[in-house]
Amino acid sequence: MGTALFLLFAVFATVSGRVFIGNLPTQGHSVSGKLYAEDETTFTIEDFTYDGTAPDALLYYYTGDSPPDRNGGGIIIPFSDSSEKLPRRYNGETITFDIVPVGTTVDDITYFTIWCRAAKVFFTQIVIPDNLDFSSGGTPPPVQPHENCVPLDSSLQARWSVDRDAETITVTLCGCNSNSNITQYMGFGLSGSESGTLMLEADPVIAYIDENFEPQAKDYFLSGYTQCLNGVGACPDTLNSDAVCPDNVFNVSGYMKDGVECVTYSRAFDTGDADCDKVIDVDNMQQYIVWGLGPLGETAFKHFTRATMSTPPIHLGRDPLDECMETPLECEKCPSFEAKQILALEGRTFSARIGSSGVERGYTAITGMVGWGISWYIDEQLIPELMLKRGETYTFMVEGGNDPELPADYHPFYITDSPEGGILNDLKETANERVFAGFDASNNPTGVGRLCDYKETEQSSNVRLSCASFEEYFDALDLQCTDGEPGVVTWTPDDSTPDVVYYQCATHLNLGWKITLTNAQPTTTGTSPTIPSGAVTGISVTNTLSMLFMLLFITTCAF
Repeated sequence: MGTALFLLFAVFATVSGRVFIGNLPTQGHSVSGKLYAEDETTFTIEDFTYDGTAPDALLYYYTGDSPPDRNGGGIIIPFSDSSEKLPRRYNGETITFDIVPVGTTVDDITYFTIWCRAAKVFFTQIVIPDNLDFSSGGTPPPVQPHENCVPLDSSLQARWSVDRDAETITVTLCGCNSNSNITQYMGFGLSGSESGTLMLEADPVIAYIDENFEPQAKDYFLSGYTQCLNGVGACPDTLNSDAVCPDNVFNVSGYMKDGVECVTYSRAFDTGDADCDKVIDVDNMQQYIVWGLGPLGETAFKHFTRATMSTPPIHLGRDPLDECMETPLECEKCPSFEAKQILALEGRTFSARIGSSGVERGYTAITGMVGWGISWYIDEQLIPELMLKRGETYTFMVEGGNDPELPADYHPFYITDSPEGGILNDLKETANERVFAGFDASNNPTGVGRLCDYKETEQSSNVRLSCASFEEYFDALDLQCTDGEPGVVTWTPDDSTPDVVYYQCATHLNLGWKITLTNAQPTTTGTSPTIPSGAVTGISVTNTLSMLFMLLFITTCAF
């Protein structure tokens, strides 16, 4: 279905016998909260929030090593003796529930989710770590309190404290990372020169949250401006070609939350490792440093050259001073994709395919409703608003799947007065819904054909998270089509058709968007501007008045 899979790997801690698993990531219907294991057979969610509008939301878990499957395969934890599903809206409340069946413990569970059985989507997913310890105390790891902080730029801060008695320094690096699927490093350490910022011969620590969401901090030595190869370049001390040195970083902790990752580590002023480590002189009032922030991968540390010559020197042993209070991290949130209109005041043919919803930048941002991970693409546009004319005939060539035995890939296209669609969904109330196209006289769906799906890949996910345009995102999607022919839906709206209807999926909710109808004719007379039929235009998501003005303008010109 093109649904991106998002998992939160928990950094857990225990307190008073209970184990904090992690914060539930929001993937739909405003689900959030803090998940705890009270003991080996009981979970609690504190500060639990859920909007209560999903038709079939279940507490659901998986065992084994395979990741969660949106088509099922897990085990339901009934909410109560009388109801399997979550019964209502929750707003910052606490719920506690026992694991079933009897004999199953938290050690057997690999993933906890909240899953909608009807729509086959997850509202949250979180990994349950192995071998939880209910005996020790503690709290979820906070940002370590430090005496000093400097903003290195708007997306990276360095905090530190000095222990002169132990002759150690403890540093916390906090940086923005809007894509938890990408391992991003934060680098901070002593410059290769005592008189300025120099990358060559620098002695940084490289800190990051790894692919298992565990904090890492590694002792590095930069003998070149390239990634590490045969011990030369940006290499861990343990791989240095000149002298293999120990890693002298210790007491590593950290976490990732709300697009910010923080890693704390310590090291001695003088590690005694003259081959790889510089001595930190906390009394040097002109200590030059290097820093960096970038993706960690096969091109690791190319971005470390982001350190600039203008980086001012730091007095690490100075009196306490927090310079970050007035310059907090500014972690960018990407804008929504631009909403599109297709104006077609003369009959024409459209293509209708399934594809990625664009996640937080797509369906939900455009419509204000919760999406399911996939949406309709009309003429290669993500849920455009169609502006059509009564009395004209329109044809939709539908490629949304034709096998009802594969419900995840079966999306009959139809036109309805329902803003959510899903008329064939068993759990939906459809008594008052009006259907205008997509079913024959025997109530069989006609908008069924081979499946063409614009799937989100790792590359297109990274494009989306980089705040690129929809056009760049669309170009990065992977179109996958099955064999066969498209289905055909032909429709001629008339005077009985409401001004606003919707193209939707008959089996799933919230995949489509608006069709706005007018009786207007385009004009080419006078000085009024002409909007060509079939044109795709961008509109502001919030500027609905502009659309109404546009229709009024066309209608006025027609007379």
